[in-house]
Amino acid sequence: MLIRSVRHRGLKRLIEDDQIKGLRPDLVNRARNILTALVVAEDMKMFRASAPPGWRVHRLSGDRKGTWSISTSGNWRITFEEENGYVDNLDLEDYH
Repeated sequence: MLIRSVRHRGLKRLIEDDQIKGLRPDLVNRARNILTALVVAEDMKMFRASAPPGWRVHRLSGDRKGTWSISTSGNWRITFEEENGYVDNLDLEDYH
Protein backbone atom coordinates (compact mmCIF):
# COMPACT_ATOMS: atom_id res chain seq x y z
CA MET A 1 0.00 0.00 0.00
CA LEU A 2 1.11 3.56 -0.55
CA ILE A 3 1.37 5.94 2.40
CA ARG A 4 -0.16 9.25 1.31
CA SER A 5 -0.25 11.28 4.51
CA VAL A 6 1.39 11.08 7.93
CA ARG A 7 0.18 13.02 10.98
CA HIS A 8 2.88 12.05 13.48
CA ARG A 9 6.14 13.98 12.95
CA GLY A 10 8.30 11.17 14.33
CA LEU A 11 6.76 8.59 11.98
CA LYS A 12 7.18 11.01 9.08
CA ARG A 13 10.90 11.43 9.88
CA LEU A 14 11.28 7.64 10.17
CA ILE A 15 9.62 7.05 6.80
CA GLU A 16 11.27 9.88 4.88
CA ASP A 17 14.74 10.13 6.45
CA ASP A 18 15.15 6.98 8.59
CA GLN A 19 15.55 9.29 11.61
CA ILE A 20 14.14 8.22 14.99
CA LYS A 21 13.88 11.70 16.53
CA GLY A 22 10.39 12.19 17.91
CA LEU A 23 9.79 8.50 18.61
CA ARG A 24 10.13 6.65 21.88
CA PRO A 25 13.16 4.34 21.56
CA ASP A 26 11.14 1.30 22.70
CA LEU A 27 8.65 1.81 19.83
CA VAL A 28 11.10 2.25 16.94
CA ASN A 29 11.66 -1.40 15.92
CA ARG A 30 7.99 -2.33 16.14
CA ALA A 31 6.99 0.80 14.20
CA ARG A 32 9.54 -0.05 11.48
CA ASN A 33 8.18 -3.59 11.20
CA ILE A 34 4.59 -2.38 10.98
CA LEU A 35 5.41 0.30 8.40
CA THR A 36 7.34 -2.20 6.29
CA ALA A 37 4.45 -4.66 6.36
CA LEU A 38 2.00 -1.89 5.39
CA VAL A 39 4.07 -0.81 2.40
CA VAL A 40 4.65 -4.36 1.18
CA ALA A 41 0.98 -5.38 1.43
CA GLU A 42 -1.23 -4.86 -1.61
CA ASP A 43 -4.33 -4.24 0.48
CA MET A 44 -5.69 -4.58 4.03
CA LYS A 45 -6.78 -8.17 3.44
CA MET A 46 -3.19 -9.14 2.63
CA PHE A 47 -1.83 -7.05 5.52
CA ARG A 48 -4.19 -8.62 8.06
CA ALA A 49 -3.40 -12.12 6.80
CA SER A 50 0.34 -11.58 7.31
CA ALA A 51 0.23 -9.57 10.57
CA PRO A 52 1.30 -11.38 13.75
CA PRO A 53 -1.50 -11.84 16.34
CA GLY A 54 0.34 -9.54 18.79
CA TRP A 55 -0.29 -6.57 16.50
CA ARG A 56 -4.04 -6.89 17.18
CA VAL A 57 -5.04 -5.28 13.86
CA HIS A 58 -8.63 -4.09 13.99
CA ARG A 59 -10.99 -1.33 12.97
CA LEU A 60 -12.14 1.15 15.55
CA SER A 61 -15.78 1.95 16.19
CA GLY A 62 -17.80 4.89 17.44
CA ASP A 63 -16.46 8.31 16.52
CA ARG A 64 -13.30 6.63 15.11
CA LYS A 65 -15.28 4.28 12.84
CA GLY A 66 -13.26 3.28 9.79
CA THR A 67 -9.87 3.94 11.38
CA TRP A 68 -7.51 0.98 11.58
CA SER A 69 -5.48 0.34 14.72
CA ILE A 70 -2.31 -1.70 15.21
CA SER A 71 -0.90 -2.34 18.68
CA THR A 72 2.64 -1.06 19.07
CA SER A 73 3.34 -1.28 22.80
CA GLY A 74 1.19 -0.84 25.89
CA ASN A 75 -1.45 1.78 25.03
CA TRP A 76 0.44 3.02 21.95
CA ARG A 77 -1.14 2.31 18.57
CA ILE A 78 -0.38 3.09 14.97
CA THR A 79 -3.65 4.29 13.48
CA PHE A 80 -4.62 5.16 9.92
CA GLU A 81 -7.38 5.24 7.38
CA GLU A 82 -7.18 3.07 4.28
CA GLU A 83 -8.90 3.60 0.97
CA ASN A 84 -8.21 1.79 -2.29
CA GLY A 85 -4.71 0.75 -1.25
CA TYR A 86 -3.73 4.16 0.14
CA VAL A 87 -2.88 4.84 3.78
CA ASP A 88 -3.95 8.28 5.04
CA ASN A 89 -3.59 10.07 8.38
CA LEU A 90 -0.95 7.64 9.65
CA ASP A 91 -0.45 8.38 13.33
CA LEU A 92 1.19 7.05 16.46
CA GLU A 93 -1.02 7.70 19.46
CA ASP A 94 -2.04 6.66 22.92
CA TYR A 95 -5.81 6.81 22.50
CA HIS A 96 -6.81 4.85 25.60
